Amino acid sequence: MTQNLFAACRVNENLVVKRVSLSEKVRENIANLFREQEENFRDGVTEEIPYNGNWKPDKDQLLIINVPQEACVFEKTITTNAISIPSIEASNFSNEGIKALFTSISDGKSTKILVQKFTAHQILGRRFSLIHDGNTFRHLSEPAFTFDTSLTCIIEGGKIKFKSQHHMSSIFNMREIYRVATEAEVQSFAQHKAIKVENIDAFVNITNQTSRKLIYEITESGVLDKYAPKKIRLAAEKTNLTVTISDGKIVMPTKHNEVKELLRFLNESRYSGPLSGKSYVTNSRRLAE
Repeated sequence: MTQNLFAACRVNENLVVKRVSLSEKVRENIANLFREQEENFRDGVTEEIPYNGNWKPDKDQLLIINVPQEACVFEKTITTNAISIPSIEASNFSNEGIKALFTSISDGKSTKILVQKFTAHQILGRRFSLIHDGNTFRHLSEPAFTFDTSLTCIIEGGKIKFKSQHHMSSIFNMREIYRVATEAEVQSFAQHKAIKVENIDAFVNITNQTSRKLIYEITESGVLDKYAPKKIRLAAEKTNLTVTISDGKIVMPTKHNEVKELLRFLNESRYSGPLSGKSYVTNSRRLAE
């Protein structure tokens, strides 16, 4: 099977795939490189965990999601005649908007897609680069790029397997997966019957992406409908967090850090160690088995 290399390019907010033309010798090297990186990617992994946007995997875990709509272009590419896919324009390589390089490997029964993220730092033409030539080095003037040192994800069986949400977001639009509250949803949250916000506009202005993610998850969980403000205050005290009650409502702080800490508690990502009694914050909200 001919080893093809493809580039996923961000064009007008959409991912468009182009073929990277390779010599026969390079094709062999590409196959070996991606196979080795796949081995490293899977090395030591004993568990695959559905990703919910809340936590980072341990070294022996992979996160998995269903292939989002935008990533379907990867699957479509490997079932298409590669010759029919337009090639990257080498002379204009730095302006192609490349976000990922990928190839596919098949064992005759199933096919997997191995994906690397790609950044502008990998384009050597943007730097003063030297290449070995005989016993000396000469200036690299022609278009050139380097590969990343590891895979970002593997697409197989209708799933994407990955380890870093940050690296994934450099390739894919994660809004389908990593949901945050819209401005209207933040305003609605601020008007909840259990919350007292003195200045809603000011509250909206100080909520960043992290806070809006927390607000979305708190709203989805319905925690403010399930527990009375007084019960929430008592539980918060066990994590050394002071919650103020006024007119039977939880008073939302006005400082960003204090808002975030309250939101973390409501999202159950702030807790007290059962032995030490110290307060902790966790990215992992995975239920204990």
